[in-house]
Amino acid sequence: MVWLGFLGINSNLLNKHVMKRSIIIAVLVTLIVSIDFCSIHAASIRAGVVRVNITKDKPTALVNDPLYAKVLVLDDGTTKAVIITIDIVVIQDSLISVIRNRIQNELGIDGNNVLINASHNHHVNDQLAEDYLTRIVKAVGTASQSMVQVKIGAGIGHENRITMNRRLELKNGKEWTIRRAIPCPQNENVEGIAEPFDPEIGILRIDKTDGKPLAVLYNFAGHPYGGVPNNGATACFPGFASRTIEEDLGNGAVALFLQGAVGDVTPILYKDVNALRPSETLGTMLGLSTLRAFKNITVKRNAGINIIREVIELPVRTDFPERIKSLETQKDLILDYFKGEGCGAHGAGTKLNFEAFLPLYIKYMMSPQYPSYYSYRYMQEEKIGKSDLEIMDSGNKRDIEKYLNNIYKMEELIMIESNLLYLRESIPQNPIKAEIMGMKIGEFVLITFPGELFAQVGLNIKRLSPHEYTFISGLTNGWIIGSYAPTSDAYDGEAYEVSLSKLAPEWQKIYEEKALEILDKLK
Repeated sequence: MVWLGFLGINSNLLNKHVMKRSIIIAVLVTLIVSIDFCSIHAASIRAGVVRVNITKDKPTALVNDPLYAKVLVLDDGTTKAVIITIDIVVIQDSLISVIRNRIQNELGIDGNNVLINASHNHHVNDQLAEDYLTRIVKAVGTASQSMVQVKIGAGIGHENRITMNRRLELKNGKEWTIRRAIPCPQNENVEGIAEPFDPEIGILRIDKTDGKPLAVLYNFAGHPYGGVPNNGATACFPGFASRTIEEDLGNGAVALFLQGAVGDVTPILYKDVNALRPSETLGTMLGLSTLRAFKNITVKRNAGINIIREVIELPVRTDFPERIKSLETQKDLILDYFKGEGCGAHGAGTKLNFEAFLPLYIKYMMSPQYPSYYSYRYMQEEKIGKSDLEIMDSGNKRDIEKYLNNIYKMEELIMIESNLLYLRESIPQNPIKAEIMGMKIGEFVLITFPGELFAQVGLNIKRLSPHEYTFISGLTNGWIIGSYAPTSDAYDGEAYEVSLSKLAPEWQKIYEEKALEILDKLK
């Protein structure tokens, strides 16, 4: 230290300076390590995915393509979430409880964090394996045990070519649902198509840390009831969409279809009688559109999981008597038309039956001006002052018009009787309980409903949500009585969905407010 003194530097002062500097360095190192640890911890989201065949091992009917349950398990180190998608029509509340309890008791995963979605597939054809619940629980265990570090991202795709709103607005102020079970209304009675449909595809992309895709969770609204040409059991268009995605991504990646606000959304060409059932084509289109958006999604490591689950009460309808009376009045008018006056000739009565009507109709369509003979015969009658052919044609045309009108009245009666049947079913006396779950995985946000929401309800929630990537998961975590959840302004239309619904119109405001409240808490 002698030379320090020679230089005029106080050694004690230097020691204090060095010590102070060392402390600062130590603090900085500690902070850097802490920040790095926190970032690693925040990035530590893991996922496991499993696809399990739930078709009967020995089918009792034709199976076109397998029915699957698919399981996605995610864990951010604090919360473990389970998403299960199943190729079935609905999932009953009692089965939800069974699955959740088994997952909690056998696997130690909180049952409150389990989301179960039915694709609403109408073509199971009784080919579901008896032990499919056990297969699902085992799949959850396998997915949980095989979790790996992942990166995730959210995005939105678009597919507006394969679905449409199925409610037709009529010129009389009522509505008519496009259904295979009933005819469509006359073209001249159709004013337009009802509320918009939702062409959005909500996508959660999950990649392994090496960049290879692990899973795709995609949300879209559309009724899977188109079926396949051979009428076999099928997962319908969602199954074909998932197959397209999985085959393109390869590496064992699994695509999980999550049904959306499907209440009044139908596949196009649903009633086409001139072409084979197009479910595979429509599904392939959806799959390709999902892939197009999927490949543009940026994935990140830092993603957390947040889940909120609440049960709300929705009011039941009290307007059934007046709705029934309205339809009964329409029915009576049709029956009065069929009765006619006298022997019926002044109402719906004609001398035609179908055997006589069809060739006569074709003849008069082929040659409206000269239907009964060549034109020269009519010209000759005119020359000699006769009009026998014209008089006969006039009577035939009148009978043809009556017969056609009878058909249209019959079609209208089918629709009215169908809706009356649903309205007359037993009405619940107490409010309907509905579970609502909000699930946030990184930027990907889901809000659920245990029934068939009208598309407009989903669009309302998406528009008002504080989250950019908000999606609606219908037919999830149960199945309410009546299933359909129409918008409040649709009740006067008396469409099929409204006739079947047990919910009072006020349900919409209650649900939308609760959904937005949950979404706000998920920030």
